[in-house]
Amino acid sequence: MKVAIVGAGAIGRATAAYVAHHGHTAALWSPSGRTTSGLLKDAPAGNNGRGRLTYTGALEGAVDVDIIKEPREFAAADVVVITLPGDAYPEILPLVLPHLHAAQTVIVSGALSLVPLWMHERLRAAGPPPPIAAWGTTLGTARLGETRDHGRVFMNTVRAQFEVAAIPATAGAKVLAVCRELFGDRFRLVGNLLETTLANVNPEAHAAEVLPNLTRIDKAERWMLFDCLTPSAARMLEVLDLERLAIARAFGYTVRTVQEHYHLSYHVPRGSIADIAVAIHERYKGPPGPVTLDHRYMREDMPYGLAFYEALARVVNVETPVTSASVTLLSAASGQDLRKANPLLAELAFEGQSADALRRRCEGSVP
Repeated sequence: MKVAIVGAGAIGRATAAYVAHHGHTAALWSPSGRTTSGLLKDAPAGNNGRGRLTYTGALEGAVDVDIIKEPREFAAADVVVITLPGDAYPEILPLVLPHLHAAQTVIVSGALSLVPLWMHERLRAAGPPPPIAAWGTTLGTARLGETRDHGRVFMNTVRAQFEVAAIPATAGAKVLAVCRELFGDRFRLVGNLLETTLANVNPEAHAAEVLPNLTRIDKAERWMLFDCLTPSAARMLEVLDLERLAIARAFGYTVRTVQEHYHLSYHVPRGSIADIAVAIHERYKGPPGPVTLDHRYMREDMPYGLAFYEALARVVNVETPVTSASVTLLSAASGQDLRKANPLLAELAFEGQSADALRRRCEGSVP
C-alpha cells in the first residue's frame, strides 16, 4: 500500500519506518520542510529525491521514503496517516482536507479533541468522505534526539494493543482491516470516537509529571519522566485517571486504566502507578522530561486533552475537581488560558448537546 504521512516528527518517522520495514511504500510530509531536510541529507547520491530514514530501538534498519512537497500529492495515496500534534490541527489540517477522497482510508494517530469528527463533518460537506480511523494513542513512543537535522529516529517501544474507532462507525471493519494490514494485529475495534478519545492517558500523565517538576523545567535541568513520577505525583495521576474513567462510564464506556496502558505500552509488570514508574525507569532510563513549558505537553496535551476532558465532563455532569485544578494551575504557570487555546472546542460546539446526541454524532449518524 502507498501510505502518506502528515508530519515528520518522531511519531511520523516511527510510523513511516514501521510501514516501510514491513514492505509498504511510505511518504513523509513536513509542513515546514525542516524535519524532512535531514532525511534528504542522509540519502545516498542518486536517490532521486527520496529520503533515507534510519531507525533503531524496538525496530532497526534503514529505508528509503518519498518526500511530499505539496499537499495535493496526498490524493495519490491509498492511506493517509495524520501524526500531527494537536496544536497543529487548526493550521495544517485545512491544507490537507481538500486532497482527501472517498477511495482512501485516513488514520489519525493519537486523535485528540474529537478531531476525526471535526474532519468528517468538513469532508462530508464537500462530498463523500473517506472513512477515518481514530487511534486512542500512537503506534509507539519515539524520539529524534537533541537536533532534528538528521534522518534518524529512535523507536523506544511499539505498543502491544490499543483502541481504534471509525467514523462513520459502519466503516469499522474496513478501517480495522487496513490498520492490521499496515501495523499488525494490535488493534481493538470500539464503536465510537468518544471511546478512543477517552482512552488517551497522555494528557493526565503529562499533567502529573509537569506540575511537580515546574522548577526543574524552568531551570532546564535534565530529569527523567518516570524517575520523577514519585509516589506523590503518582497519587495525583491516580486521581486524574479516576476522573477520566468516570467521564467514560457516564458516556457508557469502559476504557483502559493508566496502569494497564503503561503495562501494554512499556511491557512492564502490572502494579501501582508508582511501582510501574520505577520499573519503566529501570528498563528504559528515560525518556527525559521537558526543559521548557513551550513543549507539546503544554501546547497539545493540556488544551486539546485535559481541558477537552473537562468540557466532555460537563456534558455528562461528572465532577472533575483535580482535572480542572490541573488545567487552572498549568494555565497560571504558563501565563496563558489553556482552555482558550483549543479552537476545536468552539467549532465542534457540543456543549449543550445531550450525551446521546454526541454519541450519535460521533458515529457519523447525524445528517
